[in-house]
Amino acid sequence: MKKILFAVALFAVAGTAVAQDKVVRKARDLKDEVQNLVANHERTEKETAQMNQKMQECLDMLQPTFTSPETKKELANAWDIQAQLYKFKFAPLLDNVIQKQPTDTAALAEYIYKALDAMEECYKATQTLGLKGDKDPYTNINKIDVIRFRQYIAFCGQMFFQNGQHAKALDAFRRWMSYPQTYTILGADAETLAADEMTPQIAYFTCLCAYFAKDYKAFNEFIPKAREYTQEKSQVNQLYLAALYEAGDTVQWLKVGREIVLEDPSANEGVAQNVMAYYFNKGKSAEAQSFADDIIAADPNSKLGNYAKGLVLMNDKKYEEAIVFFDKAIETDPEYSDAYFNAGVCWSNHGYDINEALSGKKMTDAQFKEAVKPVKAAYAKAEPYFLKVKELEPDNPHKWAGRLSTVYYIIGNKAKQAEMDKLLE
Repeated sequence: MKKILFAVALFAVAGTAVAQDKVVRKARDLKDEVQNLVANHERTEKETAQMNQKMQECLDMLQPTFTSPETKKELANAWDIQAQLYKFKFAPLLDNVIQKQPTDTAALAEYIYKALDAMEECYKATQTLGLKGDKDPYTNINKIDVIRFRQYIAFCGQMFFQNGQHAKALDAFRRWMSYPQTYTILGADAETLAADEMTPQIAYFTCLCAYFAKDYKAFNEFIPKAREYTQEKSQVNQLYLAALYEAGDTVQWLKVGREIVLEDPSANEGVAQNVMAYYFNKGKSAEAQSFADDIIAADPNSKLGNYAKGLVLMNDKKYEEAIVFFDKAIETDPEYSDAYFNAGVCWSNHGYDINEALSGKKMTDAQFKEAVKPVKAAYAKAEPYFLKVKELEPDNPHKWAGRLSTVYYIIGNKAKQAEMDKLLE
């Protein structure tokens, strides 16, 4: 009795498998009907509605076959049918993109993804079934489409980004980046796709989307490859620093910022200014000096490096030493207004310190007159620097008029002092 029951059970399973395979074959017949309707570009609205109805009917028919363990010989066939149906669905949407007509980007992306996934599953099924050579009618044809469809994913990412849908754009570009690893159907061609010269650029777009989507984990995943995009190196660097700063990773922001500057100081002055400003604002004088020294070591003629070194020394009240570096910055850029201004301030502060040292000392008039000569000399040396600032920024008297007024007061030029004071009224 047990043997009979066992035989009946086997017969039932076999019957179910046959039934599932029949469903797949029926679905292919229905797919062929859809294909004929798709090929008819002059179809009526009724025929188009009929086509869409049959397409959905076919897709619904296939779904149980993918998860049923009874689907045997026709599993690869089932996935291939699904792939063909989604190709039919996205083709008109893709035509809209090519013809620059409005299209449903979300639907286009969904159908492309599903077609690709179906072709990959079809390939896996052929491997499970041991289909090779003439017995595998799917892989070679589908593989061509898988290679070709990668560009469609990039189109979707671009359209999502233009629509401000950054999370969806990120998903699309991320799929493009992981393409060689995702689709095993590619075989040896995966290596060629992985080496695509577009990869660094797409990595940059991926990071851009991740930045706007506030997905810093994804950003960090793709930024190493994005930094190979040398055509837009400055933009990539700026994006990297912005993402680090907004993510609150100050340590890495400083590390990367310094690396970018030291790689090419003259091309990254803006970055250097931001890093230096951070050090000054946080009172990190030692770090600021170290950074300035590193810049000068990388490029002795760096305008910003010498200017930054001057600022560090100026903040440490080493005015005469600071002036040397401000002058070096001016040699590199004769119109560097801030360098002229700070050199003038250094000479003024140097004169002020000499004058303060005289305070409280008992001296005769003759002695005092002799003692203040270095004070006047220091302020006199400040004058040409402030005059240069006046020349470079004539419409900004509040920057230089007050300083010049003090200079003229100290050296005793009352007429010019009055002239400067009038500008400040």
